[in-house]
Formats: sequence, structure tokens, C-alpha cells
Amino acid sequence: MGRIVVIGSYNVGLTVVAPSLPAPGQTVLGHTFDMGPGGKGSNQAIGARRLGADVSLVVKLGADAFAADARELFAREGLLGAGVLEADTHTGVGLILVDDGGRNMIAVAPGANGRLVPGDLDGIPGLFAGASHLLCQLECPPSLFAAAAREARAAGVTTILNPAPGVPLEDEVLALADILTPNETELEVLAGAPVRDEQEAEAGARTLIASGAGRVVVTLGEHGVLVVGPNGDARHRPARSVRAVDTTGAGDAFNAGFATGLAAGLGLEEALELGIRAGAFCVTRLGVIDGLPTREQLDAEVPA
Repeated sequence: MGRIVVIGSYNVGLTVVAPSLPAPGQTVLGHTFDMGPGGKGSNQAIGARRLGADVSLVVKLGADAFAADARELFAREGLLGAGVLEADTHTGVGLILVDDGGRNMIAVAPGANGRLVPGDLDGIPGLFAGASHLLCQLECPPSLFAAAAREARAAGVTTILNPAPGVPLEDEVLALADILTPNETELEVLAGAPVRDEQEAEAGARTLIASGAGRVVVTLGEHGVLVVGPNGDARHRPARSVRAVDTTGAGDAFNAGFATGLAAGLGLEEALELGIRAGAFCVTRLGVIDGLPTREQLDAEVPA
């Protein structure tokens, strides 16, 4: 199995579950509260590690109590290493609202995540030596992905960018992504066009490929995954049918499973299926960390 280098964010997630999501200026009374670790980089690294991948995590924490909790978590998950760095600011925080139907709203204060810069990679010896895949997101600046991707490609490593949250990207950044994994909302931002159905998703994905991305994998929630290849060929894979409790983190679980499959040498279709299964498992749990399965949990609850 190859090694996955995950470079990204860590946030403390503060979640309130309520009957409905608030409108602007409205206060709603929730019935459940959860506080736990989050951040797309951390989530995807933990998700891949639990599924059996060899993972190196690069992340920057603040100088606060939340950082101590993060280090304890990374130690338990087998991810505490030279890539866990510190900045003189607060650790990233995510505020999450979830309704009883599993829909969510999220706001993030990046804190130390915004201080993770390309120069930090130089201080981590052998970061890409022997690695097979780089997995990044956009809770850290796009310039960080660009620098990491150039270094990764020089070492023969395949680059995966989960462009979340969605922000416009220059063509030269898109061209550094061998595989791009947006959801529908992120695809709209990147392609600059609405994505209301599978046909529009396919058109948006082709726009990104024309701008330089290698392969585009669009996650469509309960409607599955759309894959558009470098030559514009498109195919759809259905989602697994499960009862959704909380959709927060489903994309992270998918990306973790997908990258794990690729690093294990699976073909594209098999790797996609592992990602789809992991995403389906995730939405059956409240909170992201509990929604990231071990391989044993996944095989038991969402079998291949």
C-alpha cells in the first residue's frame, strides 16, 4: 500500500442539533450539543488511517487548550508526527448547525490553519519520499496546495484536491490537481455556472478539465457520484441507501475512502465504491469523528 500525505486543516467542531436551521436573525432552540475534533484535513487523515492507510498528516494548531486535545487525538489515531506544527494564534474553530433532517450549516474561523504556509513543508524531512498520493483541501490557502502539489509531482506522487470550501481557482492551480473532488456547490463556484442536475454537473466538470484538471469526481450526496475523465467521458455511480442522521463530514469520509482505495492499488471503480461506502456510513452517525469507520465497521454496516 502507498502512503497518503494529507496536508490541511484542524478545527474544533461545535455542533448544535435543532428541529430546523435558523433563518437570518432567527434564534432556534436546539436539543443536542456536541463538541469534538474536525477540520477537513484532520477528518480525511483520520478517515484514511482508520480504513488502514499509511498516512502522514501536516497540520498547524494554535497555542491553546484545543491544541492539546488535538495532539492527544492524533496520538490515539497514529497520526502524531513531525507534520503537526504550532502557531501563535487560536486553533481553528467550526460552528455547525444541523437540523433533524440531517441538513447542516457551517461557519469556520481558520486561526492557525491560515498560518500553514508552503515554507512549513521544507521543515518536514522526507515528506513525499515513498508516498503515492497527496490529499489536500481548501480550508488552508490555495497557495499551500499549489506548492505541495508541485513538490509531490516532482516525487511522482498523484495529487488529489478536495476543493472545499469552494473558492474560485486559477487555471494553473486546477492544472496541479490530477483528481478534483468537488460537491455540487463547490463545482458551481469553480465552474462559474449553476449545477442543478447531473447534466449541469457533467458540463461543469468538463469546464474544469478544459481548465487543466485531470479527472473530476463530483459528489452528489444521495444521488451518488459523477466521474468525468480527462477525455470528457462521464459515468455515474449510485449512492448507498441509508438513513441519514447528520450529513456533516460525508465528503471527508468519501475522500478518505477514495484515497485509501487508490493508495491500496485498487482500480478507479473499486476506489470510488470504497469512498461511497465510507460516505454512507458517515451520515448514519452524529458528528464527524464517530462517522469515520474502521474497515471492520464499514464491512459490517455497509458491506461491499
